Amino acid sequence: MRHSTELTQEHPSPRTAQLACRLAVLTLLTFAATASGQETTPASGPSPTISATDPLVPNVSYTPGQYAKIEGTIVSRKGDALLVRRQNTNELSVVTLTERTDVESPAGVLNLERKKQEMSKLQAGLFLKVRGHGGDQKELVAERISFHRSALRITNQVSSGTVELREEMDARLKAQSDSINEAKARARTELTSLTSRIADLDAYDEKFSGSVRFATGSAMLTSEAKSTLDSLVSIGTGLNGSLVEIAGYTDSRGSPDFNQRLSQRRVESVVAYLASAQSVPLRKIVNPMGLGESNPVGSNDTNEGRALNRRVDIRILVNRGMNAPDPMTEARKAREAQPEVKQPEIKQPETPPQVQPDSIPSNKQP
Repeated sequence: MRHSTELTQEHPSPRTAQLACRLAVLTLLTFAATASGQETTPASGPSPTISATDPLVPNVSYTPGQYAKIEGTIVSRKGDALLVRRQNTNELSVVTLTERTDVESPAGVLNLERKKQEMSKLQAGLFLKVRGHGGDQKELVAERISFHRSALRITNQVSSGTVELREEMDARLKAQSDSINEAKARARTELTSLTSRIADLDAYDEKFSGSVRFATGSAMLTSEAKSTLDSLVSIGTGLNGSLVEIAGYTDSRGSPDFNQRLSQRRVESVVAYLASAQSVPLRKIVNPMGLGESNPVGSNDTNEGRALNRRVDIRILVNRGMNAPDPMTEARKAREAQPEVKQPEIKQPETPPQVQPDSIPSNKQP
């Protein structure tokens, strides 16, 4: 029995060994979890705090005294404050410029030297590197700023292009405004002209006039009178809105009633000749009337004066509104009258004529 007890103490049972192994594994796992938790705990040192992103609003704050470095593009500038976007991110930081801020750019053949630059060159669009420490307002107080001259050149080109584009747009807007003003002025002129022409539709102006003479107590047209009427009609051909006004007269010899009827017969002779021989429309002959002994142009005491009074007066009238110049037509004529600038013609080199097979002289003798 003693020998059996000693064997039991020196060699534990398999179940006891399994329990011991499980206990050891649990101990190792607990130790590993504790070590992992210690490694993931953030360092006590300060670091930038990133808040929710909002376009063009700073979303990165810095602990006072914390060293930080930014490499990105200036979004905007207001006085000594720059809004910088970190490269390839949406992080926006406020960078403050002070008198101690050094602004420089690489120089020399291998860019090993440093050349000081003015703070005025720090404008929107410039790509730069900023080094500094956190300030009291959780911004980054810049101690050193560097940028390449190529980045400054690109920024200046972009700014220049923006200015040129703005000037071009201003010029185009000015040209459009001038064109609109010219169109308004032209419309006002056309409206004024149209109003004037409408008002003048009832107004007539005398274009030319003539008279035909008659023998004593006669209403027959002489050959000379017919020739005068033919000339008046030929001169008035092609007039727009033309009318013919006819009035007949006599001398003072004879009774007033007889002279009234005689003057009317003389007017009717003229109207009949114009309508039949010259095809003048009757609608263009306005109120032909005999006026007897009235309106003498010569003295009835002499033969010469009485001969002048035995007459029919013909007046050719034209409508003032219909014959007024059209401003649009006048403007078009003015444009057409301007000489056109012809481009020089480019003469093409003359190609030598090609000899056709039929034109080659034959060497055969007839």
